[in-house]
Amino acid sequence: MAFSGGKRRIVRFFVKTVKVAGFVYDFRTVTLVFVTMKFLTLFLVLCATAALSKDPDKVNVWSMQRAPVGATPQAVGSAANGCQLGAQMLEAEGDGFISIRRWRNRFYSQPITLKLVRRVGQEVATMHGAKILIGDLSQPVGGEMPFGHSSHQNGLDVDIWFYAVPAGSQPDKEVEPPSMVDGAAGTLVPGLWQAAYRDALYAAATFPETNRIFVNPVIKAHLCDTESDTRWLHKIRPWIGHDSHFHVRLNCPPGSPECVTQAAIPPGDGCDADLYKWVADQSDAILNPKPPKPPKPKPIKTPPETCTALLAPERRP
Repeated sequence: MAFSGGKRRIVRFFVKTVKVAGFVYDFRTVTLVFVTMKFLTLFLVLCATAALSKDPDKVNVWSMQRAPVGATPQAVGSAANGCQLGAQMLEAEGDGFISIRRWRNRFYSQPITLKLVRRVGQEVATMHGAKILIGDLSQPVGGEMPFGHSSHQNGLDVDIWFYAVPAGSQPDKEVEPPSMVDGAAGTLVPGLWQAAYRDALYAAATFPETNRIFVNPVIKAHLCDTESDTRWLHKIRPWIGHDSHFHVRLNCPPGSPECVTQAAIPPGDGCDADLYKWVADQSDAILNPKPPKPPKPKPIKTPPETCTALLAPERRP
């Protein structure tokens, strides 16, 4: 078995150490130890995975659906309790955007969501010669995700990162877009915010089918303080987190009679005292943390019947 230079040095150090302790092992013996440890670790991981798969309470049945179902696109239920039929796949890369974290298999949505992504990408490409990163959309049939989101279930949500790369380049495979926000100070982190992010938000907010966009309250406050015309900020809503990406939610499209659109946003641009209270409360929570409250049991949601019918009988909730 071949070892890299670093691993070879580790093995030699190990051999030297056991000799000092009064034991004598040759290189082959130590190699066998390393190989045994490696396969033992793999065996334990496989056992844990098998145990998890046998516990229905710990298995997310929606993420086990690996391909869309149905030919006609249709959003069903709400963003936090729904599914989708006839989902379409977002390409890995397009004009002005790159889809990341494809291993999650969350690059499916309703056609209107893909139209929104391409609209934002075209704006970033035209204005800045760059590509913005696209995060999660929905799973092939939507539904609840095993981690990361409670929404994104009916094909009408998408995360767009505050991270852009020059056209013709690729982000690092393990890229983790940084936070734009200094929550304690209630300001943006100096030097990180780009005009491309503002323009991406503008493109999404002025997209006719957009219902609302979630951003960190500090980002909304920055836009309120710097925009000469704040009318387009109406759909941009403050929400905790959302400091390294913004979350777009669309209205129910035609042809989706079972879709539930979120309640309308109050009139106005939202640049008011309530917004700045969000900023102050976030800062206070960071600077003066309170003891965590005991977790409350999550209510059990019953998906629409159309959604449960998408699952194999043995996998239905």
